[in-house]
Amino acid sequence: MKIVVTGAEGGLGRAFLTRVPPQHEVHSLSHEQLDIGDHRAVMDRIPPLSPDVVVNVAAMTNVDACESDPELAYRANALGPHNLALAVRSCGSALLHVSTDYVFDGEKGGPYDELDAPNPLSVYARSKLGGEVLVREVLPEHFVVRTGYVFGGGRDYLSKAVTRMEAGEPAGGLADRVGSPTYVVNLAERLLPLIGTGRFGTYHLAGSEPATWFDVLTRVRFLAGLPVSVERQTADELNLPAPRPRFSTLTSLFVHELGIDPMPPLDVALKEFLDGRSG
Repeated sequence: MKIVVTGAEGGLGRAFLTRVPPQHEVHSLSHEQLDIGDHRAVMDRIPPLSPDVVVNVAAMTNVDACESDPELAYRANALGPHNLALAVRSCGSALLHVSTDYVFDGEKGGPYDELDAPNPLSVYARSKLGGEVLVREVLPEHFVVRTGYVFGGGRDYLSKAVTRMEAGEPAGGLADRVGSPTYVVNLAERLLPLIGTGRFGTYHLAGSEPATWFDVLTRVRFLAGLPVSVERQTADELNLPAPRPRFSTLTSLFVHELGIDPMPPLDVALKEFLDGRSG
């Protein structure tokens, strides 16, 4: 299979590339090599490669920066996936596009499944929902994968917090926002098997347990034996520019029927994450 990966320099892109078996032909494209928001560049670059599938992990993921620069957010998170879907359609291939739990408003009172109606609260969330909508409208041969609270890519919130904790500094985490913490390696390992099913649609692939970032940091402190404190924070105290859903945990109605391995327990994922940092 010939695979093109866009956003290949990000945490999920790098994790995915290390887990593609050598029998596949892979073309990895960083943002510098291909700005997916540039329609002409995408149309000039993707079809000549004749991919069987494009895996799009390119995005503007800084939630608060999206709030202050909505034009850039919609370019990267909505128009970019749209451009890719048009290019993929022109060469008769498929697209896997990664989206977010933040498309939901967090008011359901329980985990969100694939049939729940989105209601985004922020520019980031609206732009990501826009990407989903445009991909579905243009290309039947798509996988939209929603995930959330991704960690372990190196530049994500948890990786940076653990680096500070390992240096003996205290860390703080939101205690009033709940999601599905997802180790980037666990997510990356499931993308190719999902593609291999050929069963197009929207799927939730996220960590198996609901937790706040405060919960996660507390577990990391215990698992790693770090003699530092973890501060309980709230969204109001931090005065964050972009609103976050209170409870955006994800579950799936369909993934277990596809033969995709379930996500491991959170403590197992965190232990793997910590082992990877020290390895």
